[in-house]
Amino acid sequence: MRWYVFFIFTFVLLVLETGLRSLLRINTSAGEICPSFLLVLATFVALWAPSRIVPWVMLTIGLVTDLQPIPVVDPVSVPSMIGPATLGYMLGGYAVLQVRTFLFRQSPLAVAISVVVAGVFVHLVIVAALTMRGLPLPGFPGRIDGWSIGDQLYRRFFEMLYTAVAAIPLGWLLTRSLPVWGFEGTRTPWRS
Repeated sequence: MRWYVFFIFTFVLLVLETGLRSLLRINTSAGEICPSFLLVLATFVALWAPSRIVPWVMLTIGLVTDLQPIPVVDPVSVPSMIGPATLGYMLGGYAVLQVRTFLFRQSPLAVAISVVVAGVFVHLVIVAALTMRGLPLPGFPGRIDGWSIGDQLYRRFFEMLYTAVAAIPLGWLLTRSLPVWGFEGTRTPWRS
């Protein structure tokens, strides 16, 4: 895999995700729902990269995600916290590695299915970590204002589905870019 290609795609998709947030958001009673282009990129790489590379990719994207504001009720009131998304992406990447042999990877639907598989782990770990943050134990920063486990699971479930729908066209574009990635043992799909 060519790492510079990965970093370019990560930067471009992070900029698009941040820049298009107000355009693509759906407001619900539990908060705003936006697709995660970084989750799509992570699952695409987990589908195609050698298994020894996937943990490093997931670690990188998880750290980038952790450095973003946490979208809760009031994102300004919750500072970034390194760890929840990183651990979630690592577990999600492992799950995608386990199911990728059963998928027809050249299909954009494989990326959407992988988003759901990885997204379950990513979002459950994030919700669990942020909930544990509010436990009344020494050294824990305290409860997040407006935090509700039910609302977060509801919002993140629909955010995962929204991301899976967005993964179909984005997965098609990423699959078309396979030759520039330099993955070992891949052929160019849909060569015309």
